[in-house]
Amino acid sequence: MPRGTGLRMLAALGAARALVLPRRCAARSLARRATETERGAPKLPKGAFRPKQSLGQNYLQDPNYAARIVDALQCDSERGKRVVELGPGLGALTKLLSREYPEMVAVELDERAIPLLRERYPEPITILEGDVLAVDYSALSAARGGKLSIIGNLPYYITSQILFCLCDHHASVKKAVVTMQWEVAQRLVAKPRTRDYGILSVVFQLYANPRITCKIPNTAFYPVPKVTSALVTVDFPADRELFPVQPAKLRTVLNTAFRQRRKMLRQSLKSILNGKPCPEQFATKRPEELKPEEFLELTAAIFGREEESPDSSGGAVWRTQKLRE
Repeated sequence: MPRGTGLRMLAALGAARALVLPRRCAARSLARRATETERGAPKLPKGAFRPKQSLGQNYLQDPNYAARIVDALQCDSERGKRVVELGPGLGALTKLLSREYPEMVAVELDERAIPLLRERYPEPITILEGDVLAVDYSALSAARGGKLSIIGNLPYYITSQILFCLCDHHASVKKAVVTMQWEVAQRLVAKPRTRDYGILSVVFQLYANPRITCKIPNTAFYPVPKVTSALVTVDFPADRELFPVQPAKLRTVLNTAFRQRRKMLRQSLKSILNGKPCPEQFATKRPEELKPEEFLELTAAIFGREEESPDSSGGAVWRTQKLRE
């Protein structure tokens, strides 16, 4: 994405907000949900475009799962002004969201879908063209007057980076309700001493409270992927205690330790110990044996205690992947 696009996105958002006055979320009645299910998911005109493999597009086509995903959001911001949909695509979720949250924001990278989305969902809904990895969620939260509720059907190949991006803006995000590959969802909630336990598990169990809401079959998407998906809810608590270490130092320890996850920490951490012995209580343990909180203790033992800054949210610590073209 060209430099400055993020600023233009926020400028467009600000302009949209200036044109309109600020205008919940509870489970729909069964009758209403049945009506929406009968109508089916929105579709583009025939021949408009095919899903782009380069963008990892697998469109949600099952209206029952679309309704279930939207019901899981439960956002109480005024007219949904703090609801942000990531990658609306054909609008399967947007159709339902727009009725509940008429001042929501949607961020879409595929330039082919932008005109269609803006035609179907005019102001006060805001459609931003850009990469979800480039959005300044902290600035967007400030513009919208509070913490954001994120929702979306995430592309499989950048799911982790989107999650880490939200983690970088943890103070500006209230919750995220997102779909992802089942295996990634298992890693988010994995416990120590299990095969799936790793960096994603540690980071999100320190910053948030992730939980798997339900499993979604591959037939709910088009084109049909070869993997099963999951609907995951990630709650970012407002009262989380500040870490006793800087997040960047914690990241260094996690990356170094899990790079050789089968080795004892006294071996795997040699490159950052600078000749000093590994703290005795951790020396003979492997990274998969430590609880998330113990990684904070390990980091403090190696680098010293330096409390996380209250203003640390918004910096680029956890997301590392380059922006998509």
